[in-house]
Amino acid sequence: MSPVRLLLGALLALCIGCSDDTLAPGAGGADVAPPPEAPDFTGANLVIISLDTLRADGLSMGGGPAGISPVLQRFADESMVFSHARAQAPHTAPSHMSLFTSTYPSVHGVQNVSHKMSELGTSKAIIVPLREDIPTLAEVLAADGFRTIGLTDGGNLNPPHGFARGFEEYTFQLSGVEAQVDDGLKWLGQLSRPDAERFFLFWHTYQIHAPYVPPEPFMSKWATTRYDGLLKPRIEQLSGMNFRERFGAMKDVFWKGKNMFGWPEAAFLHGLYKGEIAYTDSELERLFDAMRRRGVFENSIVIVLSDHGEEFFEHGKFQHSQLYEEVLRVPLIVRLPGGWGGGRVIDTPVALIDVMPTLLELLGVDPPADQLPGRIRKHGVSLAPALLQTGSLRNRPIISEHVAMRGGNWTWEVAVEANGAKLIYDQVRGERMPDGVIRYERQFFDLRTDPDETKDLSDAGGSVLDALLKLHEGFHKLLAFEGGGEEMDPVELDCATLEQMIELGYLSADVAEHCPD
Repeated sequence: MSPVRLLLGALLALCIGCSDDTLAPGAGGADVAPPPEAPDFTGANLVIISLDTLRADGLSMGGGPAGISPVLQRFADESMVFSHARAQAPHTAPSHMSLFTSTYPSVHGVQNVSHKMSELGTSKAIIVPLREDIPTLAEVLAADGFRTIGLTDGGNLNPPHGFARGFEEYTFQLSGVEAQVDDGLKWLGQLSRPDAERFFLFWHTYQIHAPYVPPEPFMSKWATTRYDGLLKPRIEQLSGMNFRERFGAMKDVFWKGKNMFGWPEAAFLHGLYKGEIAYTDSELERLFDAMRRRGVFENSIVIVLSDHGEEFFEHGKFQHSQLYEEVLRVPLIVRLPGGWGGGRVIDTPVALIDVMPTLLELLGVDPPADQLPGRIRKHGVSLAPALLQTGSLRNRPIISEHVAMRGGNWTWEVAVEANGAKLIYDQVRGERMPDGVIRYERQFFDLRTDPDETKDLSDAGGSVLDALLKLHEGFHKLLAFEGGGEEMDPVELDCATLEQMIELGYLSADVAEHCPD
């Protein structure tokens, strides 16, 4: 057994009260008949749909408002829903790269775009790309003979990060869900021809991401009309802009003076956010209808997920920069060809790093090692036994990270969740104790009795906290073995990518002073 598997096994051995969970239909635990023999899906296609910034409770099947996502609800009825899926990072780039490599953010090294000050004091935008020795899901599938198409809304899913690796076609134009669906329909016509090769289609939209300005009737239906504060005229201003223009105004208009926002703004923004979810759900109906007509639902594994959630002042902040549940809990809905085994809810905690090992097993993909840039990492586990009803999932620790260590930022936090107990450990900030040892900041929650993470129990200590700290220590051993922290040399962004990142609100316009108008 490899050292990586031994370390992961050690993490499991330390798990607090872990057990093998029996899968049950729906949300209950009723007795069920022996599962039918699972079909062979090794000839299936693959479609992954990423709805950026969608928290798990934003959908009706995740505890959100009834009627907010009828299209995705019908999809979920034919699928298997993982009700406790967690992202490995709160930002788009590291979370998606963990999805596509089954590695932790500290190992693959990818972070959102950041700034670097030059010797002259000017600011430059840089990206540190994925390590060359870590293969992506697209590279692995391409080596196995798949056609690979990536249709994204761009932003932090740009090629310099390494996201285009393995894709024969990779788009990254900031356009919104309607245009993204149109693009998807064009490609589905080509990919679903009778003589077409096996394919992997990755489809992504930023529509749910801030700034939340859904069209009517979605805005009026979901956003409160009682709010009359400073955000109201801003939304009216942004409503007159197109999707790209709104993103360009995100920092200077939408989030301006964010430190003055309170609970009234949080409620108003959350309503607008729900409107974006409902609008995106309605547009997905066109995509799903086309997939049904063209037989894609019959011969493909189709996955709907998100990279992270969104904060609405639950823990004093907005957007997504912390490791609380509103950010880490994400939808993960898996539809097998023909809807086989659909209608089940799997409550065992899982992670986005589990998706790649699951797919490689289900699809029967095992390309020769010499066709890949390095060995395939599997920090996650395969969920195939649960999906195929041939086995159960072990209730194991789930680890996530917030790593932002460049461009003036200095943040590295690790969240460890095990059997309802959760530790958030700050790797940077701490207090030097009288004996000279630094006690790093930490928070400890019992999610079973405090799902909203309002009561920090870290001062009380105890055996459960001690066990979580051992899990945290074991995680660092895994990082040491995998070369965590060894990142590629930074690269400066080209002007086209800079322009888009400015439009997204990730960068200020001064970083593109050298670019032509």
